[in-house]
Amino acid sequence: MNGPLSETGELREDYLQSAAIDARLEHIEELMSELHDWMRSEQVASLPAPYRRLFSHLIANDFERRYAASLVRAIHQTNGTRDLPQDDLYAAAAREIDADLDRWNEALPSVQRRSPGERPYVVALVGASGAGKTTLMYKLAVRGVLNQGLRVKIVSSDTYKIGSVEGVQTIADILSVPFGIAFEPAEVEAQIESGDTDLVILDTAGRSDRPSREELAGFLAAARADETHLVLPATMSQRALQETAALFLGERLSCVSFTKLDEAPSLGGMISSGRWIGLPMGYVSTGTAIPDDLLAASDAPIGEWGVRGVPQPDHDTEAPHV
Repeated sequence: MNGPLSETGELREDYLQSAAIDARLEHIEELMSELHDWMRSEQVASLPAPYRRLFSHLIANDFERRYAASLVRAIHQTNGTRDLPQDDLYAAAAREIDADLDRWNEALPSVQRRSPGERPYVVALVGASGAGKTTLMYKLAVRGVLNQGLRVKIVSSDTYKIGSVEGVQTIADILSVPFGIAFEPAEVEAQIESGDTDLVILDTAGRSDRPSREELAGFLAAARADETHLVLPATMSQRALQETAALFLGERLSCVSFTKLDEAPSLGGMISSGRWIGLPMGYVSTGTAIPDDLLAASDAPIGEWGVRGVPQPDHDTEAPHV
């Protein structure tokens, strides 16, 4: 039988065959990846028992398998046949991680007071909803006001999430700093240029659909930020971190800052994903106390935390929290 129905049937059969081929290719790629991982882990299997235990410890702490294997092999190559105690192996792993980690040089300490009419230093925060951008903005503002003595303004373009504008307004009131809202990209520059400020922190919407990403690109272009942070929560799995980061990697990003380290069961996924993203690590947020629980990555023992875990903070209960 020939005709439109026959042609439709043929097209559907072609589509199903193509989908089956794509699925088979994807499965082959997964098998090849598993084989690659197996081959690397076999190299670890030939190492002395303490190194195998270190490898298992890193895997249990969510480090990507190939990265964990490379760390263990590097440590073994450095130390030769010496039988190191567990604590020494953990310390060696932490040093290897820190040596491999690319860290952003914090600029806030070098931001100078602006003369009247001079453009302020601009920090923009991007990331998915719930990543902790607004809280990071609050902490950066406190850092700028209290630690650096800067005149800070916070600007929000997140006009979609219920209560977001009110929340940022509350933060501004607490800090006694000016606050602006930008509904359109054209309004961002006016908000940045208005008033005598040294530092402007721009919070953006966390939506990730295509129209929203195009709108975000417009806001960032108008802001002409001196640094743009991709904000990600350390509580996400390695795969989720990479998939979320991929939504924003088309922007001109300076670094990636991680939040909620204190809530993450381990940091191996964060560290492994950071290497995959390929951006320097900017800030890490380790709790809710202000300003203590925000550290520049250059000042944080990321390797130690990745191997042994983030220590529980011991803060004054009267300190302000968010």
